[in-house]
Amino acid sequence: MITRIARTAGFSGLLAALLLTLLQSFWVAPLILEAETYESSAPIAEHEHAGEVAAHEHSAEAWAPEDGWQRVLSTTGGNLVVAVGFALILTALYSLREPKRAGTGALW
Repeated sequence: MITRIARTAGFSGLLAALLLTLLQSFWVAPLILEAETYESSAPIAEHEHAGEVAAHEHSAEAWAPEDGWQRVLSTTGGNLVVAVGFALILTALYSLREPKRAGTGALW
């Protein structure tokens, strides 16, 4: 029973993640790329620390996926984790339901 739940959740989560990645590639990614042009063009503001505060360094930049396959692959990975997790929750709740008549299943 557990393997059926995991297999169903994995397959439906994979399909949902691929569909979500496709939709995000066309609608969300252009907005993110446009926003990143504004972020990268801002000048870096220098700041100084007071004498009693210990000095620390700021790294130049955090890792961000490059445009192209890195961005699509990281988006697909994130979508896959979320979609499979959500599918596991749904299939687990569906398997805990009370058995009903065949007519009730037709309503789904």
